[in-house]
Amino acid sequence: MSRSSSSERDAQLLDVGKQCSAASCLTVDFLPFRCQHCNLSFCGEHYVPELHNCSKYDASKYNRIAPSCPLCNTPVAVPPGQDPNIRMEAHISSECSVMTGKSQKKSTPVCARAKCGKVLFAPIRCDKCNQQFCPQHRFSATHACVPTGSKAGGSAASRPFADIQARTATASSAAVSAIQRAMASTPSSSSPTAVGLARPPPLAKSSSSSSSASSMPNPFSQTDR
Repeated sequence: MSRSSSSERDAQLLDVGKQCSAASCLTVDFLPFRCQHCNLSFCGEHYVPELHNCSKYDASKYNRIAPSCPLCNTPVAVPPGQDPNIRMEAHISSECSVMTGKSQKKSTPVCARAKCGKVLFAPIRCDKCNQQFCPQHRFSATHACVPTGSKAGGSAASRPFADIQARTATASSAAVSAIQRAMASTPSSSSPTAVGLARPPPLAKSSSSSSSASSMPNPFSQTDR
């Protein structure tokens, strides 16, 4: 193989990757990373802006952290270019609910466990006390659970059955009174007492038939001989 062909092959291999833009590296990386601030290519060890001293990276604009107040546990937003200590001091003196006594405005739900106050992006509701907690305090043993919601739920659930029983009793009493009024308004001829009074005439007929039968002579009787 000639030297010209080998050099061409090496050139083709070098064209596949890119050289690291860091002055102290200059390594050819086949999978380079591009910096989103300066748009230069770097290797896997120097693609972070702090590692290649990026000239267009400003830590105060991109690396912003909202520290939490040590008293009320509320995240405090720090504007760009302002000292976080000064902003925290202003919050404690005028906005902190512990120092000023003001009610804390809750735009998002927080953990119901005392001295936790974590913001709940995915709240977990306890089945016993019906309150929302963070994943760390979701179990009943970790938040001193008091099952008060179950009693109220049971009494509320029993109310519909009590109403149904009351309505049934009222309807049955109304039906009984209607039946009694209907029986009282029927004619006396169809009453059982009238039927009982009409039954004696057949008895009189039987007695008359027996008397007529007794008046006839009986040849086998001793008195008629």
